[in-house]
Amino acid sequence: MNELQSLLALCPASGPRNAVLPTAPAGFAVPPNHRALIGAYGPGCFDEFLWVYAEGSAQPGLDLVRQTEEVRRLLREYPEPDLPALLAEDGLTTDDLVQWAGTDNADMLFWLPVGEPDDWPTLAVQAGRLRFARLPLSSTGVLLALLSGEVRLDLFPDDFPSERPEFSISPYA
Repeated sequence: MNELQSLLALCPASGPRNAVLPTAPAGFAVPPNHRALIGAYGPGCFDEFLWVYAEGSAQPGLDLVRQTEEVRRLLREYPEPDLPALLAEDGLTTDDLVQWAGTDNADMLFWLPVGEPDDWPTLAVQAGRLRFARLPLSSTGVLLALLSGEVRLDLFPDDFPSERPEFSISPYA
């Protein structure tokens, strides 16, 4: 069973999606496994807390490209002193980050685009950019690890995930 199948078994999708997604514009590569995730679920919310983005979402707050452009702008205007050094370890800058998810608490999940797209690790950044966690997992792998309890991020609340994680699709996606 692959990661997406395991995630669907743990947290079923709200209904058949198989969405056809537009091609992301230059500078916004989207890993094939994330496109499969969005095809299965659509953009929406896991366990009433973690919002997953898709390129071309009709809801601006769930549009991967729009969210990424906004956070890149914010990171240029309000630089965070520790983040550039962390990214430099992989030869990246904040303009290389691609935000694929966010939380109700304004925490952010980014891909670190190094290596093959399906193997891009995830950088979790706490709201206020106070703490960071690097996960050697794809977006699907992160969701599976978090929702199954295999991985706990201390920058997320103690009540996430719930015992029975659910997914809800955005009505505007």
